[in-house]
Amino acid sequence: MCGIFAIFSSSLPEQDLRRELIACSSRLRHRGPDWSGYEVISAQPENGISLPHGIAHERLAIMDPESGSQPLVSPDGNVLMAANGEIYNYKELYSTLTVPYKPKTGSDCEVILPLYEEFGASVEVGKRLRGMFSIILYDRRKDQYLILRDHMGITPLYIGWGNDGSVYVASELKSLVGECNRFQNFPPGHIYTNKGENAGKFVRWFTPDWAPEMKPGLPPPTRPYQADVLRHAFEVAVTRRMMSDVPWGVLLSGGLD
Repeated sequence: MCGIFAIFSSSLPEQDLRRELIACSSRLRHRGPDWSGYEVISAQPENGISLPHGIAHERLAIMDPESGSQPLVSPDGNVLMAANGEIYNYKELYSTLTVPYKPKTGSDCEVILPLYEEFGASVEVGKRLRGMFSIILYDRRKDQYLILRDHMGITPLYIGWGNDGSVYVASELKSLVGECNRFQNFPPGHIYTNKGENAGKFVRWFTPDWAPEMKPGLPPPTRPYQADVLRHAFEVAVTRRMMSDVPWGVLLSGGLD
């Protein structure tokens, strides 16, 4: 349960932006008491970056507590990324990359960096991730940001807009209230970016065969119930979620106790 926060295309001077970034992100510190990381990207009009940006991460160390601090940075320093959640298939993803990538950390989230290099700010990134996640990514080369949320909205994520046209993203609403003139829940299974043909639009990446469009009135499932298939799927799902580099426990509720 980490906390992620970002301000994109801010009109604030860089020093004020850093103060705003830290102040808003600190409201999420209960989500990640192990580490606070802040990155401010300066405006560089000569390089196509007209306004400054900021990305913050409040970390709860589950995977690689020694070197997995965020925001993570690509080997060439151009791509920055903050993520909340876990990527269960990160080892498999490394093995499928077209261009081999040597991780700098043991963080499962680092695989998002080479995945972005391969597919760009497209729905293909989300389609290849298996897990629960909220992701904020920024590419200096294009002055482009990508925001991504898992298929069911397991991890919380909200988006807001400031009076100056800036875009705020946060794990909890408390970081947006008082800073934005409007805000909303970031829709599960969608991406949002500031460049390309779908700039400024929520684009759905999660399109399962049983719900190609999320609309009311869908017909009921036609596949027959198979207890053994359900049990196997349940066991595999639980095993995936047991990955951790620190001690963990399980709490059952909702009537199961």
